[in-house]
Amino acid sequence: MARVLLVNPQQGSRGWGSGRDPLDMDDLLPHHGLAQLGAVLQKQGHQVELLDLRLVSGWEQARQHMSQTAPQVVCVTARTQDAAGAACCLAMAADAAPEALRLAGGIHFTMFPQEALDAGAHKVLRGEGEVSLPALIAEPGSFADISWGEPPELDALPFALRELLPGYRRRLLYPIWSLRPPIVDMLTGRGCPWGCRFCCGPGEKNLYTRPSPHDPGKRIPYLRRRSVENVMAELAELWERYRFRGIIFHDDQFLIEPQWVSRFCGAMHQAGYPRRKVGWWAACRADMICRNPEVIAEMRDAGLKVISIGFESFSDQVLRWLGKGTTSEINLRAAAICHDLGLEVFANLILGVPREDGVWHREDDLAGLKAIQEIGPAYFSHSFLSPIPGSWLYNWAMDNELMLQQDHAQAGSRRPGRVILRGVDYDELGRMLAPIMASYRKFWRPRLGHYAYRLRCWRMARAERKGA
Repeated sequence: MARVLLVNPQQGSRGWGSGRDPLDMDDLLPHHGLAQLGAVLQKQGHQVELLDLRLVSGWEQARQHMSQTAPQVVCVTARTQDAAGAACCLAMAADAAPEALRLAGGIHFTMFPQEALDAGAHKVLRGEGEVSLPALIAEPGSFADISWGEPPELDALPFALRELLPGYRRRLLYPIWSLRPPIVDMLTGRGCPWGCRFCCGPGEKNLYTRPSPHDPGKRIPYLRRRSVENVMAELAELWERYRFRGIIFHDDQFLIEPQWVSRFCGAMHQAGYPRRKVGWWAACRADMICRNPEVIAEMRDAGLKVISIGFESFSDQVLRWLGKGTTSEINLRAAAICHDLGLEVFANLILGVPREDGVWHREDDLAGLKAIQEIGPAYFSHSFLSPIPGSWLYNWAMDNELMLQQDHAQAGSRRPGRVILRGVDYDELGRMLAPIMASYRKFWRPRLGHYAYRLRCWRMARAERKGA
């Protein structure tokens, strides 16, 4: 069996050390993919450790950690935003652990595997790794430099190894939205059936794939979900460990199969979570809300408290251009349904979207901001369009010479630090946003709750010291 070091190159919202004193979810939560891989490898008998760049002060400390671990295998994952850091981690592994097998994966290296090889990886495993990674570690010579992982049967996987991330129990106490701590997070499925042009994922059309039955040389999206029984078994285990009061479901779209969701809601009642006042967060499309209001009501009765809706725009022209499959009228109706059910709406809006002619129209974003003021969601999250490599929109923007810079650290960022698209007036967008942000006090609630979180952590640490 091998000593395996899993590397998360993510640096959170504030860079080095942000995970030691978290301010938001980018600083706080375990990397779910690595936690899942960690559980699989541990079950196989491997010794698994984590190097998370959010928990170290800089490259020197990261290098020391890697050297002291003396890994036999180093596995580096990467989102596009973290690609540069991931490349540095691979190069660092070549120096700090020269005898180790260096492996790369994740959504970015699935799309651009040669980048990982150029950075020093011995092998790149594209797609999902739970089945193929143990085999690759056991017999690396039987794999090509770039190969596809075999998609796993989700119910057959062990539950994610959350405590791979140090201090996990204290992280559960962090207040997120109006959910009551302790708060756990989980995934119930993989893949998304919709085809929004701005999205490559987090990799549904690229990461979660399988060989086509008609053309083995071609890969097709592979959408699947865990059984209700499997999800409930994981929740039962988490309840025994942590007595959670809140749940975050990270599925890009929770309401894909209404029948599955209805069964899940029934199982939540049977397990007694609504009676225990457990609240949860989930994301749903506006059109699915309008088609299935009775299922949204079931979700509310089963504990749904905060519903995230990707409105993206309230311009019908922009929505058509983005391939969203909704309209401004559907968006408004979905918000009304959720308000009538007493749900807190988490509204998502994308600003700075050029139309098909490549021109940004100020009135498109004005319409969106006006609609947000009318809806009055409990939470409002805006982003500036930053086309993600791998998405249809990225290729279109490149072909039309709209991309002003292609720094991976900015690609896909909700609020990139630089001007991204030619012709978009970001200063004007800032002026348009200022009035709504100045009046949107609930936007700042998670940060205000940070101090309560630190107090809870201090009390927990004191109790642990007394019990030692």
